[in-house]
Amino acid sequence: MKCKPALQPVAIGDTAQAVSRVMSMSMILDHFCSDPDNPSGTTTPGTLSASQRLKSSASSDSLATPIRPDRRSRWDQLEENLKELDTSGYQQVVEEAHQALLALLDSILSTKKSYRRLLQYRGEQGQLLVNALQWVSSPSSIGPSPKLISPEFLSVHMSFGDHKKKKFMQALLRLSKRAKLFPKSFILPGVEIGEVIVETSSVDIFRGLHGGRDVCLKKYRIRRRSQSNTIREDLVELLIRETIIWYNHRHPNLLPFEGIFQPDNNFEKAYLVSPFYANGTVVEYLKSHPGVERRLLLLDVLSGLSYLHRNNIVHGDIKGANVLVDSQGRACIADLGLSRLTDAQILTWTSIQSTIAPWGTLLWQAPELLSAQLQPQEHIPPPTTFSDMYALGCLAYEIFTGLFPFAELSTHGRSPFQVHIMISTEVVRHGRRPQKPAVDSPACLCYGLTDSIWDIMETCWDRKVTRRPSADDLSKLPFLVGVLDDRSAQE
Repeated sequence: MKCKPALQPVAIGDTAQAVSRVMSMSMILDHFCSDPDNPSGTTTPGTLSASQRLKSSASSDSLATPIRPDRRSRWDQLEENLKELDTSGYQQVVEEAHQALLALLDSILSTKKSYRRLLQYRGEQGQLLVNALQWVSSPSSIGPSPKLISPEFLSVHMSFGDHKKKKFMQALLRLSKRAKLFPKSFILPGVEIGEVIVETSSVDIFRGLHGGRDVCLKKYRIRRRSQSNTIREDLVELLIRETIIWYNHRHPNLLPFEGIFQPDNNFEKAYLVSPFYANGTVVEYLKSHPGVERRLLLLDVLSGLSYLHRNNIVHGDIKGANVLVDSQGRACIADLGLSRLTDAQILTWTSIQSTIAPWGTLLWQAPELLSAQLQPQEHIPPPTTFSDMYALGCLAYEIFTGLFPFAELSTHGRSPFQVHIMISTEVVRHGRRPQKPAVDSPACLCYGLTDSIWDIMETCWDRKVTRRPSADDLSKLPFLVGVLDDRSAQE
């Protein structure tokens, strides 16, 4: 099948009718792409062929009636009921519906009036629209079977332009936040929760099982306001934002996101599911594997961070504790909880910026972020790609010295607030940076710290933010490019 490379304009007329058509087609996609072992059953094949139902839905002004659970069809039953369609036929219907969704949603999001009305949908209708926006943002997520989506279609979809991708992502984030809904494709059934392995002031990390595999489950401590029984809205927004950004951005050096386990559809019980890496964080890994080539780990982080920055995403909390190491010894950036989309046209999370600040962890924070914290009435700016690069320099310090940044400063007898003020004052007003180890230190003798590596750190710590290098620039340095990587044979 040949897909049209450009979206065809759609005359949407009444917004409600256009949204109804989107919902109807999203039901068709939902039906065709349901996992045969966990069918969603949102529509029934009926007596019409799939292509006829597709055409019918495009002109329908009413929402299709969901099928009762006892009549939901498994994939093999659907295949039996629609004998006139072979494998390519299924693919064609899915791709036609997907293209129609693209065109309809593009038209709806092109005017303020229709856009505002789209954002008012809640409940089951809101769920269908959230699903549809996820499908157009990431077509590979619409079904469990690769045969449903052709490589040609994916190639065409990926070429429809960054502007439209940003527009759909913006709408997905906004509607999900307002309706408090995750895309259905994120939801994982049958996750078993085990023991707590990490506890912090804001999250608990559990070990668990899903599909017979060890997984890691992250649960935010969503506290209720003292004078209200409502869940903290800012943390609900954070959870939705993290899952949508994480799910839609995949890279070998980002921790894979497998989905959400949400018992009873309760946000307070929502767990973010990712693979369990027995090697732990990069800090833990280097303690048990001190002789590994540390430049490879730095390159891994640079690759993942470069990918995020190319996609207009600031991580906001780069540090050793947020970098995990997989079974092959490859570093993967984790914890996108503070990440944000940098393009103002995509989304500005002002409520989160004002309530979750300060961004990141103190020792890794750039001076431009710490500076505002020394002024009680000063607005704390959001993190940027430049502050990510400052933190990257501190992470490199961890990797090549085995120490936290500013480990030489004594905090004995000081309260957390006093430590915060001390570090901020040293970094901002005195221009202090982490101390270079002596030439006879383990860092230089055993861990591979060289003048070239130290120069990377210092350029990342430049007070003038525009002089800091990009992750992509650093990954191309000759003494990093030439490092032999034989880790693929280790597993």
